[in-house]
Amino acid sequence: MTADAIDTLGYSAWRIALLPAFALLGVALPLNFLAVLEAYLFSLRPSELLPTFATAWLLFAAMALPFCVAAWLALLAFQRRRRVWRLMAALLLGVSLLINASTLLFCGLVWLRGFGLLREAHLAVPSWAIAMALALWCTWSARGMRIARMLVSVATPVALLGACTLVSLPFFTWDTAIPGARADFGTAQSVGARARPHILLVTMDALSAERMSLYGAARETTPSLDAFAGGATTFDRMYANSNFTTAAADSILTGTRPWSHRAFKVQDWPILQTRQESLPALLSRFGYQTGYVATNPYAGAARNGFGGYFKFHRSDAVPMFHLCPDRINAILRYECEASQLPGLMLIQRSWIKLQESLLFASDNRHYDPTQAIGSALAWLATVDKQEPVFLWLHLMPPHAPYAAPGPWLGRFSASPLARRSDDSEPEEINYTFSRTAPERVAALQARYDESIQYVDHYVGDFLDQALQRLGPNTVVVVSADHGESFMHGYGGHAGPALFDSIIHIPLIVKFPYQTQALRVPQLTEEVDLAPTLAELAGITPPPSWEGRSFASLSGATASQTLSSKPVFSMSFEENPRYAALASGTVAVLQDNWKLVHYMGTLHYPMMPNVHDELYDIAADPGETRNRIEDQRQRAADLQHLIAAELERHGGPQF
Repeated sequence: MTADAIDTLGYSAWRIALLPAFALLGVALPLNFLAVLEAYLFSLRPSELLPTFATAWLLFAAMALPFCVAAWLALLAFQRRRRVWRLMAALLLGVSLLINASTLLFCGLVWLRGFGLLREAHLAVPSWAIAMALALWCTWSARGMRIARMLVSVATPVALLGACTLVSLPFFTWDTAIPGARADFGTAQSVGARARPHILLVTMDALSAERMSLYGAARETTPSLDAFAGGATTFDRMYANSNFTTAAADSILTGTRPWSHRAFKVQDWPILQTRQESLPALLSRFGYQTGYVATNPYAGAARNGFGGYFKFHRSDAVPMFHLCPDRINAILRYECEASQLPGLMLIQRSWIKLQESLLFASDNRHYDPTQAIGSALAWLATVDKQEPVFLWLHLMPPHAPYAAPGPWLGRFSASPLARRSDDSEPEEINYTFSRTAPERVAALQARYDESIQYVDHYVGDFLDQALQRLGPNTVVVVSADHGESFMHGYGGHAGPALFDSIIHIPLIVKFPYQTQALRVPQLTEEVDLAPTLAELAGITPPPSWEGRSFASLSGATASQTLSSKPVFSMSFEENPRYAALASGTVAVLQDNWKLVHYMGTLHYPMMPNVHDELYDIAADPGETRNRIEDQRQRAADLQHLIAAELERHGGPQF
């Protein structure tokens, strides 16, 4: 493009500097939003699209503003050197056109992928090359300049119109009011002569019970928790109510299963009633000093709508930064939804990979638990010990990337594979994991086990120090949100699979003043935690909770047991959040039997044709033999249990 062509634009320095911002806000943002509009309507009510768009506008503006200010200052500095000034103006115009061209192509690929016509990465590199060629053509040709002027004339008013949506944000904030006047919402009871106990809830991300030496694993992965269990109660058959963080953590806090709290996707949060009737809401209402320390943004209390029930919080207490931080979601309710836009997801993945490669590849401290533990212990040192305390600490390890720092790295395998933070995460997840080479699968399993031993070390140290601060009248709960799979050709977690490796999780409970070990062989599930802790705190839980309390085991002897009951786990990622339940997977376990029921048509890459499965978990813990053909009556009985619960909880939410 000639110098005269630049001059014919007739733009001042500030307007030229704003060209990339107008491209982002007036072209990239609307097209990105349209590309995932159908997905948004799976999780959001139509009225919530407005604040989601407004939040995305803020995110895009925050990315563009520093660049535009720097460009404006540079243009002012070189205003008298016209050749340099024109070159800079051409560069800014080219960047703007590149944003427009790449957005059009990228969103087109997203739409094609949505129709199943191609995989996500098939045309990524060619698309960038095409976008750059188009941008250069528009920048350096007369016809391209006319197109550029037209795009600017459209993008500017669209960007300004998008800014008007910001007025919606004050009307869509978190509602954490507690319906204290309702008779069915918890009542305080006497807990006897002792004061109400302090409560420590420690959860670890993606920790599978079958990989822990406490539960019989060959490798000594949990020596600290093994020792801690010597004076606590270990539950041998504890199950997660879902197979990924958001849904599972919300079941722990709300006492309801996903079909009730409706957090079906990783960026969802529980519906209002389940939040208002949650365990943190009850404990806060009845005088507990409440605090949480979060490391996984999707397990942040504020991001899930519980922030108002915690007096203390330390969010995002992990070195690695994510685009969905809990501390921002406390203010911008739809920030996590907005960050799911394709362009922002691409930026987020690139940023995480950059952090893994440049900041943590040498020491693997991407999920260093000491930051979170230090914050938790510092808060416990300041609280009034005469009043009851509730602290929830969630730690990221052993979640992928699995590579642990020294001295844990390499303890279970000398393989050169998967030894860095940027190389110890499965490239393929769910069913596509079947394409992973066996030697890499073995290395990933070893790194996962090393990461378990890594976090076990710090959890053991934390429990020792926390109990010294709080004293023996403390109930300690150690568990996980979900597990992790390396078998059955299925990698990681989430998706439709409900293998035991993903949903069988640890549970260790040290009741107040407990000193003797006890093992409980009966089935328990995450929704049992809230009623148990409420009973120990002297609070009657609301009738909406779906779990049963096992507080009767406090002070129990080895001869005392729980009665048998069925437990449920589920995944409804592909079911619209507020619609009737028609697509997903539900597992029910009763005694030694487990039925996995598939609902509707599911769409996951490389997913085989699946049918209902029945396993005898006691005789076949690896879930290798489907017994549904020779145990038809047992399968029918378990299917009836699922059908009855779906009848009760599976209707649409209005």
